[in-house]
Amino acid sequence: MKFPSQIFRSYDIRGLLDEVTPELAKNVGYVLIKKTQAKTVIAGRDMRATSPELLKAAIQGLIEAGANVIDIGFCTTSLYNFCISSIDHAEAGIMITASHNPAEYNGMKFSYGNGQPISGKEIRDAVEEDFVPAGSLGSVTKIDPINDYVEKCLTVSGAPDLSGKKIVVDYGNGAGAITVRPLLQKMNVEVIELYAEPDASFPNHESNPVKEETLVDIKAAILREKADLGIALDGDADRIMFIDNEGVTLRGDLLVPLLAKELRSHEPEAKIVITVNQSWTSFEEIAACGAPAIVCPNGRTNVIATMKKENADFGGEVSGHMMYKEFADLESVDYTIVRTLSVWQKSGLVFADLVRHLRQYHNSGEVNLEIHDKDGAIKKLEELYASKATVVNRIDGIRCEFDHDWWFIARLSNTEPILRLTVEAVSEGLMREKVEELVVIVSEK
Repeated sequence: MKFPSQIFRSYDIRGLLDEVTPELAKNVGYVLIKKTQAKTVIAGRDMRATSPELLKAAIQGLIEAGANVIDIGFCTTSLYNFCISSIDHAEAGIMITASHNPAEYNGMKFSYGNGQPISGKEIRDAVEEDFVPAGSLGSVTKIDPINDYVEKCLTVSGAPDLSGKKIVVDYGNGAGAITVRPLLQKMNVEVIELYAEPDASFPNHESNPVKEETLVDIKAAILREKADLGIALDGDADRIMFIDNEGVTLRGDLLVPLLAKELRSHEPEAKIVITVNQSWTSFEEIAACGAPAIVCPNGRTNVIATMKKENADFGGEVSGHMMYKEFADLESVDYTIVRTLSVWQKSGLVFADLVRHLRQYHNSGEVNLEIHDKDGAIKKLEELYASKATVVNRIDGIRCEFDHDWWFIARLSNTEPILRLTVEAVSEGLMREKVEELVVIVSEK
């Protein structure tokens, strides 16, 4: 059977509902065992409309290939990551999810038992082959790991008692409430919940907290309720954004140094991995509390691979993926919540005052430009700016820094005719000026 080639991506499989079918899921189960030789596999799913049937089909493929399956059912990606990292005999995993994508999408992601991701492109080469079932079927064991996961998040770093504090949480109609709700209850915090009911149609807003337009409701609720801060999650709860008590978002690359500094306060030699598109703040704050950060290309798989290679303790992205050695170098939004709230409690400050110094530079955020000659655009930027820059980094597109006035990074999308541009400067006026300048240059034919 043929499957659309475009759904097999660098990090996972993701496509429209009629492209990601039970037939595909079953075949993927076969391929996963062929590739990993795993005898025991973790399997879970998010709340999307087709996820139950996709998980059922994937499990059928896994057991027909002879593997034993630990079925964790409806879960978040963070909970799935916990199972991968804590169940010793698990040698691979499959999670049915399209993460933050709109309702008309679904997908799958996979990993080895050590947490190392397996790309959709690695699966593609064998997924259309005919398979012969193993001599005997594997078994299926259902477990509920939520309590164990919540306890680990609370005990590894120590849970703050937040009696008297008020937090707004926007679940975006995703899966996050199944773990975040009991987690926050154990910290005695008053919680105002938005869109906690899982709903695959995402009726209130896209479940993608990186987009500022999805944070309108939580910001209004924070101000209306006089809350201490807000937490927004994506659909499968592997990405997180914090919003302060003044209704201002804390980008992922500003959360990273806050957590890195706390980690190094008791582990001075801790290694930190960051992506090349992060703010000067991230680079400077991390270097100021020990060794400079280890820098890698953008993308969660790059962060995970670099953490494993360097035996790092913590890594994070602008988009809100926060990875920890304690979870096999994978994401945990719940652990991120505990650590962030612990830093906040110990500071004695209101949340806005705790993070205000992290916003010292003016950052454009990621500007996505449709450019058909992407390589030509990067070459043009190289020719015009590299020789004038004081620092040039080419590990992911091109990043040029100009003294300590401003910098830009231009990166290419792997799957679309999109150039991703970020500019940061010491003043808002300079930042806007440089964004306009660069957009004109890369848009010229």
